[in-house]
Amino acid sequence: MKPQHTFVIGGGPAGATAAERLARGGVRVTLLEERLGWEKPCGGGVTHKALQRYPYLLAAAQQAKLAREIEFLACNGAALRFRTRQPLAIYSRSKLNTLLLDRARLAGAEVVEDRVSDVRRSAAGWELEGRGRVYRADYLILAAGARSRLRARLTEPFGPRDFMLTFGYYVPGCDDLLRVQFFDKFEGYAWAFPRPDHLSVGICGKVGGEAMAGLKERLHGFMGRCGYSPEGARVYSHLLPVLSADAWGSLRLAGQGWALVGDAAGLVDPVSGEGIYYALRSGELLAEALLAELPRLYPARVHEEFGKSLALEARLAHSFYLGEFMGVSVTTRLIECGARSQKFLAIIQDLLEGSQSYVRLATKFHMGLALASWGRGANPLRRLLRAVPEGPDNDLSPGWEKSHAH
Repeated sequence: MKPQHTFVIGGGPAGATAAERLARGGVRVTLLEERLGWEKPCGGGVTHKALQRYPYLLAAAQQAKLAREIEFLACNGAALRFRTRQPLAIYSRSKLNTLLLDRARLAGAEVVEDRVSDVRRSAAGWELEGRGRVYRADYLILAAGARSRLRARLTEPFGPRDFMLTFGYYVPGCDDLLRVQFFDKFEGYAWAFPRPDHLSVGICGKVGGEAMAGLKERLHGFMGRCGYSPEGARVYSHLLPVLSADAWGSLRLAGQGWALVGDAAGLVDPVSGEGIYYALRSGELLAEALLAELPRLYPARVHEEFGKSLALEARLAHSFYLGEFMGVSVTTRLIECGARSQKFLAIIQDLLEGSQSYVRLATKFHMGLALASWGRGANPLRRLLRAVPEGPDNDLSPGWEKSHAH
């Protein structure tokens, strides 16, 4: 049967979407968020794939910056600048979260500003400890981010290597160009995302790979080369969930009377760190499963739609950033080939838009690199294609959609 009173902890894209869809389906929903509409320290990019599925985001485009010019910079100075086929919408997360929370309210969800310090089982389902108040629910959705202490009440915590450390600045000024800088022997990248009234300039790197001082040095070098100044800029820092292949193998999305969505579930692209689409879609998939009175279908739906592709990507992320092709880094070769070949640039456009599955794109990516080097007498095709696993889908499956569904 449908849950009678569902509580959602967390008011970001995943939690707000789950609350909205459940409320529209007639479920009583209370959403608890400690800081309503807060500014999350990230780029805020929303892909064309997300804009297509959720057209209300594009309808609110006056709250976003539509980026159409992108520049990729390689560690050796090579550059690739191009106009996107479809715009990338870049939101301030405070405005995006406010938009989604307003939709949840209009659908009938109750939105309460409160901090949940603990959750525990009760005879009726769940008790949630707020500020001087106890809430009771028969179903619990955790959407409070990957670092939430409440996650350990439901399932295993993520390890240090399942995060990227981000550091950056909100820089005053306006620009139309989105930049991404790759580095040599570094698992991460720096970025400059234009927003309507400022720039989000930052860097992310795998936890354990480089200390904060090293991140700052790389970021300041990128800012100096591109003319961005930290003077008068607000600083931000954040841990971003980017799950390892091992974590994907044991990932648990739901249990008896509870489920995880968005960052709390670790549903973030392991290469780019993009998570807004997966937050929106996981909230939607969970609501659909609960409204159909089949909550056990939620983990399987996530796996089939995008989980297995993200799990594969986690296996390839290390090679993407740290691997070499024909004597230079993979990211450098990607930029050089994109600058020379329109067909290869089309592959990069597909990656940005999210228009195909990652398995197909990874195959195209390695084929494109091989064919781009063919004229130099190289024959790296067989070695490159070994990086893309073969066989049926269950060869790529982490197994959590079967072993942890309830």
